[in-house]
Amino acid sequence: MGKTDVGQLYASIRKEVEARLEEFRALWEHGSDSELLRELCFCVCTPQTNAKRAWEAVNRLADSGLLESSAHDRAALASVLRESGVRFHNNKAGYIEANQRLFFPDTRSKIAGILSGGVREARSSLTLRVAGWGLKEASHFLRNIGQGSKICILDRHILRQLVDYGVIAAMPGALSTKAYLETERAMTRFALDEGVPLDALDLTLWFKAKGEVFR
Repeated sequence: MGKTDVGQLYASIRKEVEARLEEFRALWEHGSDSELLRELCFCVCTPQTNAKRAWEAVNRLADSGLLESSAHDRAALASVLRESGVRFHNNKAGYIEANQRLFFPDTRSKIAGILSGGVREARSSLTLRVAGWGLKEASHFLRNIGQGSKICILDRHILRQLVDYGVIAAMPGALSTKAYLETERAMTRFALDEGVPLDALDLTLWFKAKGEVFR
């Protein structure tokens, strides 16, 4: 595969991308248990939901005290998610409640223990432990806490662009673990060919799809 326009696009937004990646690294280095829990619950909310709505929802949960509440009020969680436009709000409220019980308080120490075996091993472990997560959501969380330099977030926006650039042949109907890892390897090769760091490539492709660097 020859060079595409991705490297040029990355160069044009590099400062913005690097600033966001530094923000993610700082979250792991200096963020509180509450901030880490917020990022975890954001990645619970994003499947089939606009990322900005998901982020708004978890911020509303945090501001209302529901995110850190020991009451584990699933109905109240669901109400905020619904009002914020999060799809499948009842199911996701249940996932958030389960994850509150599992990861809060002491969120940092619990995540650090999972990370001790390496990022890919941590991702596999997170998909087993975190309610509502698969490889994509676990990858998203790890990137957003500064641990995503060797893994890919294969959401539908990224997959469509991988098809457009000829990295993969077609949009997959569903991503099994085997298919996810195969696609991740293909995207990693694409990043190397374009001279763009893997975590920066995700944000660059997101920018191309949405016109902004988000999370």
